[in-house]
Amino acid sequence: MASKKIVTKKGMIYRAVFVIALIALGLTLNFYSIGSSDFFGYSTVGNFLIYIAFIMILVTAVNYFKKRDRIIDERIEMVRYKAMTLTFMASIVAAFAIMILDGISPITMRYSTFASYAVCAALIFYVVAYKVIERKY
Repeated sequence: MASKKIVTKKGMIYRAVFVIALIALGLTLNFYSIGSSDFFGYSTVGNFLIYIAFIMILVTAVNYFKKRDRIIDERIEMVRYKAMTLTFMASIVAAFAIMILDGISPITMRYSTFASYAVCAALIFYVVAYKVIERKY
């Protein structure tokens, strides 16, 4: 069975519209100086949205020009499901541990930085879990 992730012309149009909307929103926020405080290392929220839009353009271009069909069978679906389940359970355990540690000694990190680290850790844990489970099955 062919991949569900094949980049079609319709999908490219949706992504292009979304990228244009992100750039327009970023320019609007910059024009009206909304969100002008430090945001993930960027001077404004608008600059961050424009940066994300250009990253989306790059990823879409790479996916479009790298056409290869992937075979997705039941084994890959099972590995993906087990990796997602393991990642979710690890996130719950980590959240519980963070609540305990926060009760002992308050966490003084900014919420935006903490959330970005948490998302990055979840993604890394998912990739590692997927690779380990894939070797097992």
